[in-house]
Amino acid sequence: MTSAPRSRASSLSLSEMWLLMAAFIFICGFLGYVIYDAIMATASELLQRLLVISPLLLVIAVHWLSTGSHFNLPMPGSEPGAIHRAGGSPWGVAFVLLLLLFLISYQPSLHGLIF
Repeated sequence: MTSAPRSRASSLSLSEMWLLMAAFIFICGFLGYVIYDAIMATASELLQRLLVISPLLLVIAVHWLSTGSHFNLPMPGSEPGAIHRAGGSPWGVAFVLLLLLFLISYQPSLHGLIF
């Protein structure tokens, strides 16, 4: 009763296993870096936009908190004497912030037109 020799074609030597494991770790690390880089680029764009808009959001939040519990956002020029009154509405500050945002965003284009 002789037994047939077993085939060991599927077994790998120790050095081959280390090589496959190192290749697997390298590929996973590279893919992780690519995914991390894409996520960080997207987050950076979103945070940059939030930082640009944050002064306007801050002005609106301060106005909302100063008026009380209800949200009342008066439109400029809605009252007859509103143009002569100093303060009371953040629309002038918001307009200046938007103007500055526009000028900073399109600075290279405007610089080429002026000079």
